[in-house]
Amino acid sequence: MRNADAAAIVEVARTADVTLVGAFVAFDGEDYASIARIAATGGFIPDNSYASRLAITRAVTDLAAVLRCPFLSVHAGTVPSDVTSPLYTKLLDRVREVADYAAGRGLRLLLETGREPAGALLRFIDDADRINIGVNFDPGNFIIYGTDEPVSAVTTLKGRIELVHLKDAVRSTRPGVDYGRPALLGAGDVQIARVISKLRVTGYHGPLLIECDTGETGLDTIRNAADYLRTLLS
Repeated sequence: MRNADAAAIVEVARTADVTLVGAFVAFDGEDYASIARIAATGGFIPDNSYASRLAITRAVTDLAAVLRCPFLSVHAGTVPSDVTSPLYTKLLDRVREVADYAAGRGLRLLLETGREPAGALLRFIDDADRINIGVNFDPGNFIIYGTDEPVSAVTTLKGRIELVHLKDAVRSTRPGVDYGRPALLGAGDVQIARVISKLRVTGYHGPLLIECDTGETGLDTIRNAADYLRTLLS
């Protein structure tokens, strides 16, 4: 995208009274057929695609900087539970490389939650040791992947949460083995009201971005979710 195109997006957002808060990076070749497959193919994990994914991430970072977005969010890859494993070290090094590039463009790198327990992500961020790494908190992912409870995850990650994707979900009958399924906001197992309450208590005052992933389309889905959130925030 040319800078002129990016400037046009900024102007459209301004006239529509929309605030651009971040960009999200996703990659071709990420296989969501199962939890095991996305762990193997997601983010910066695969060796054979890391160079191209790093190039894409840098390009999106450059675009986000032109769009004046403060955040770059990504599912960096499922954090291995064994911190002594070569895979853990490899992912750390790759996330540091991305974080350093983002820092050079004035952006914060936010790691999306949910494919591992909140405590594992927190430990990984501490080990990465980069001041511009934070958390993009998606409570629905904890239910979909069966890794943690969203309300307690807020407490675990307090002080690190810089952006929130509000998504609801219904838990699987075999958490951690089979996916849960997305649900309309307020209709799943995430306990959205309690999540928002806990976010407030722990000091989060940033945007609450509605993420609808139920297969339903149209602005009414977004409007209904926004109306539901207003009842919780009033």
